[in-house]
Amino acid sequence: MPRSQRARSSRALANDEAILEAGVAEVLRVGVDHVSLRDVGHRAGLTHGATYARYEDVDELLVDLWNSVLCARAILMFELCMSAAEQPDTVGAIFEFMRDTTPADVASIRLLLTARRIPTLHEEVEPFIHNYLERESLSSPDVSATHTRGITIFAMMIVQIIADVQFGQDQSYQAVLQSLLFETLTTDPGDVGEVQLHDRDDGIVLPPGDDLRTELAHATFRVVGKSGYTRATISRIARRANCSPGAIYKLYPSKEDLVIAAFNDLMRARWMRVSDFVDVLQEGSITQLLYSASSSNNSVRQSFTLETALAASQSERLRLAILNQLSELQALIPLLSNISDDERERLGYLIRSIMFITIGVTFLSTVVTSMQATNFNQFAEPFRRAILKDGVPTWSEMSRQMLELVNSRGY
Repeated sequence: MPRSQRARSSRALANDEAILEAGVAEVLRVGVDHVSLRDVGHRAGLTHGATYARYEDVDELLVDLWNSVLCARAILMFELCMSAAEQPDTVGAIFEFMRDTTPADVASIRLLLTARRIPTLHEEVEPFIHNYLERESLSSPDVSATHTRGITIFAMMIVQIIADVQFGQDQSYQAVLQSLLFETLTTDPGDVGEVQLHDRDDGIVLPPGDDLRTELAHATFRVVGKSGYTRATISRIARRANCSPGAIYKLYPSKEDLVIAAFNDLMRARWMRVSDFVDVLQEGSITQLLYSASSSNNSVRQSFTLETALAASQSERLRLAILNQLSELQALIPLLSNISDDERERLGYLIRSIMFITIGVTFLSTVVTSMQATNFNQFAEPFRRAILKDGVPTWSEMSRQMLELVNSRGY
């Protein structure tokens, strides 16, 4: 007869709790790829030996962290989004959660988005993906409107939390977004018709050129996207670009400079340009953005954008590069005339919300392969109508002026 497992002492349980709490803090401080058992043990107030007596390596710690603490936080976030999709009057709970976000919530997002390239962790995260994020799509080829709306809001939510941590919360923006989401979710799915979409590989990553800089940009997209920022060494990028590390350093002083240059090249994709944003509230335009963002044809963009955003938590220069890209469309707002301050503010919120939802779908598509089969129009069309009704009712005048600026100034 097998012996029963001996109960662990209260001191051992307290040590476990201290290690897990320290693990969450270290994930936020240095990122998943830089977490070390030594630093976790030091933060927990334990000896190096005591930490290694509990965990064989960092991967084992990350697995325990996910199973013991973080998975439950991810489930809660997702269920809040699904609840709002089913009962729109509960949408406020999502924003209450975001206003009170804990370190564990942020860490759960980071592990969820990183697990795809850490085999031992991915094995543990996969049940959450299977049972929650993909549960509707696995049972039916036609993903229900409720699941579509819920998972799209979840995509927006994880980006909003990441942005709040890096750039600070904007509760005025959250209040407007909450109102828009409520209006979106109260639209009857039966009132949403189909829209005509074009191919999803529509310039999301610009084609490579013949010069070394462009070759390096594409090599950087792939290496960073596959391995993460930390593990993407100059040597690996050089091999992919078929050049020497010295050739890279002649153009870029550091890996950080190279990644920023590649990120700026990637963000020249057409949905970021003012000339295309003019038409963003035409029927089908937001749907097309989400449709393209989720495409497996755009996996290079998806993974590189994600890894750059995650690395920005530990790099002020990467953070500023991302902020500058997100601010390009915002810089157009002061140039508009005969627009009230309130309308200018709401236009800024419109730009931010569409970007965050699109980026969220981009991020989640690295995790959920079924995202590309999602009928995003069940969310996008009601959202577009909500914006035109309550968000920027003077959009026609704004878009007219933006088109004039495009034609006269070449935006």
